[in-house]
Amino acid sequence: MNQISFEDLFIEEKKGINEFPESSPLQREIIALLESGETSALQICEKLMELGKISCERFSTTKPKDYGQVCSWLDTFVSQGILLLVEDKDKQDRIYKLIKQLL
Repeated sequence: MNQISFEDLFIEEKKGINEFPESSPLQREIIALLESGETSALQICEKLMELGKISCERFSTTKPKDYGQVCSWLDTFVSQGILLLVEDKDKQDRIYKLIKQLL
């Protein structure tokens, strides 16, 4: 029977936090944009639309319809310690800072 100690549980937990899971093509594009210096969620959406990676559809406010999905991925990267949310500009845009290089 294989047994693990109480300390082993924390070691496994820490390993899981620092590992980057298998990423989708969209996630890789977002990461590449972040690593090229892009910090604005809205600008990341605009560039993804130019590249044909997300829909060009917009709300009547002109915000891209996929803005929420992109912000969701960015927030996932924040929770993984890859990004830092620097500013939430009155729900109009979000600014992030890259903490850890991935590619």
